[in-house]
Amino acid sequence: MGCSGGKPSAQGGSAGLNVQDAQSSAVRATIEAKIVLLGDSGVGKSSLALRFCQGRFNPYHEVTIGAAFLQQIVRLRDGSQLKLHVWDTGGQERFRAMTHLYYRDAAGAVIVYDCTDAHSQASVMYWVHELQNKGPARCCMAVAANKSDSENKAVDAKQMKGYCDENGLLFVETSAKTGENVGHLFESLAARVATDLGDRKS
Repeated sequence: MGCSGGKPSAQGGSAGLNVQDAQSSAVRATIEAKIVLLGDSGVGKSSLALRFCQGRFNPYHEVTIGAAFLQQIVRLRDGSQLKLHVWDTGGQERFRAMTHLYYRDAAGAVIVYDCTDAHSQASVMYWVHELQNKGPARCCMAVAANKSDSENKAVDAKQMKGYCDENGLLFVETSAKTGENVGHLFESLAARVATDLGDRKS
């Protein structure tokens, strides 16, 4: 399941969260969680991470070797803060053998596919299966349909949303280029991760 069998959050709104700079000194009651980005090469994993953590977009695709690491802080509704350690993994086949090293202790995962590439959609099922069978016992999962700004879509978003609903996964259509729903994606996942971490302590 997406996260301890819980139901996915509603897709509207901002989940009552606010992103803050990771270097902010006003960090109160901060908890930390590791988030890993998975998916084929070129789907926009690095771009989503860069847009969320640094608010910028690089139009030139650079292949991620192994994994890259970024951080961002999200303020939760109760006033506490969740520090996300965002790990962007390489999507090329030659890096898949080492990807489990990055997701094995992740509290959350964002599985990214490219709206203009039907093959990358099929890889979503592969990564969901990997996490369910080889990943941590509790891992909140979200699926990002990236490049939603493109007019040349090759994937039916309704079909993928149906799959996510059936498996208890968050589903968000995003554009790292325009920034559309990028904050909502990570904030909604952060809310689920924080709830899951709280359940573990109770």
